[in-house]
Amino acid sequence: MFVSDLKKEFYEFLAGKRIFLMIHYDIDSICACKILQSLLKYRNILYTLAIVRGKEDLKRAYLENCEDVKYFVLINCGGTIDIVEELEAEEDVVFFILDSHRPLDLYNIYSNEQVRLLSAPEGEALVPEFDDIFRDETDSEGDSENESDDDEGRAAKRRRLGEEEIMKRREKRLWEENRSKLLFEYSQFTYYARASAISMFDFAWKLNKDDKDLLWLAIVALTEQLLFGKIENAQYTIEMESLRAHCKRLQNKTNDTDVQTSLKILFEKDLRLTLYRHWTVEQSLKYSMFTAVRLKLWTLKGDKKIHELLAEMGLPLVQSRQHFKSMDLQLRKEFHTSIEKLADKYGLQDIEFVSFILQYGFRNKFCASDIVYALLAILEASPRDKKPEELFNLALDCLSRTKMDVVNSAIERSKIIVKSLFKTVQGALDMKQIITAGPFVYYVIQEGCLDWYMYSHLHILSLLAHFILKAYVSMSRNRKAATLPLIVSAPKDIDAGTCILLGIPPVCENSPRNFFGKAFEQAADRMKCDVNCDYLDTSYIELHVKDRTRFFDALAALLN
Repeated sequence: MFVSDLKKEFYEFLAGKRIFLMIHYDIDSICACKILQSLLKYRNILYTLAIVRGKEDLKRAYLENCEDVKYFVLINCGGTIDIVEELEAEEDVVFFILDSHRPLDLYNIYSNEQVRLLSAPEGEALVPEFDDIFRDETDSEGDSENESDDDEGRAAKRRRLGEEEIMKRREKRLWEENRSKLLFEYSQFTYYARASAISMFDFAWKLNKDDKDLLWLAIVALTEQLLFGKIENAQYTIEMESLRAHCKRLQNKTNDTDVQTSLKILFEKDLRLTLYRHWTVEQSLKYSMFTAVRLKLWTLKGDKKIHELLAEMGLPLVQSRQHFKSMDLQLRKEFHTSIEKLADKYGLQDIEFVSFILQYGFRNKFCASDIVYALLAILEASPRDKKPEELFNLALDCLSRTKMDVVNSAIERSKIIVKSLFKTVQGALDMKQIITAGPFVYYVIQEGCLDWYMYSHLHILSLLAHFILKAYVSMSRNRKAATLPLIVSAPKDIDAGTCILLGIPPVCENSPRNFFGKAFEQAADRMKCDVNCDYLDTSYIELHVKDRTRFFDALAALLN
């Protein structure tokens, strides 16, 4: 059921109780968790925290703590599965769920007390009516035969009961057919709703416990959704305008005017150039997905275009090859306007987008996308011996203003991710490794290739998939290229011989709704292969490398 009054039914309800937090291992969840932690401190609510990367982690965390704790708060996990059934929870256990994954499980939506959803119900999500999905099977058997009836009366009654039974069976069959249709329509696409951190910030604002630090967390979560293609541009713009209003309100509310200590969040136009404030202009132009795809920078012709663009901007090579902060002040000031003037000529329309800049003191200036890449580097590009819990805490430090060394170190590491993505895409195109398989195209990252371990992580693999598909469409002579979805496969566990598959919708689709979750499930059922569906986002699946070719064949047959 949806919680209508979060203050009374969630925040005040948990006061004085011990709770258990289950936090999904992604950027939005970390931001939402940090906001929630600040709210729990006000009421001195005791909590234990566990990191969840899949359904198995969810079950393990629950089993280890269900005897001591009866109130569980789940962020970005548990909403898309029947949580009570999955965890075999006792009747006195209550789950509070804030999950941006969609669609939500119907058992969670129609649960009376045990499952309480903290997100607001969405108008566009056509949730089937209760009576269309759930039915009481206990039919009354009030018409028992009376022994005193004569033979003719009993025969007539049997005929009448037989006709009623036929009608009931027909009615039940039609209801089941309609139920199957409604369930398929409701669950055929997976997608993302409003970021959990934004919902949590809105709650903090209603409690009058919001500040600019918490607002920045909501901004980072929204930017993460945009960069990873989880939401449409229209949805981003709507949420951005809402956060802009909060930014103005909090800026006027503050009394801190000291430049060294005050926090400023500036709403302004920014460029779709990755980490350019912390890199050289030439490197950022070359390795950013937006410019790489538009200028085809993996070709010799594209490489020349960069130098032509820099020359027309009046930016000498010496300046473009040194750190952005070290460039000539005048060139730095004119950088935005000069690239904007040449955008149409070089096919870089939409290179600008609205975003927020965090300014703290004289030296610390970060765009929201910079922080997203820094967090990604910590969570998914750290040394392999680091535990998820350790990296989660490091990511929390990265969101803290007092740990600028952690942020700067993570930004340097994120440049390695961006370079690796570009080189992988370049190699895939040069070697013609993007294969057409009828209704989709696929790309397989071979074992032992450069940075294979990095691509076994969900969000880096997602970035690679979007980069490869856009690059393929820009280079392909196939007219249908823009209508083809992509499947990327990367090694997961070399010792066990397993790989991870991710499917993304075609470039022509304006909506990021993904049909691969349902398609993967049906293909696995058809070929009866052993697959691991542990991921909370069902567009990812894990299977044995030896089954991959058969799986692609089954998928092609299904989608045809």
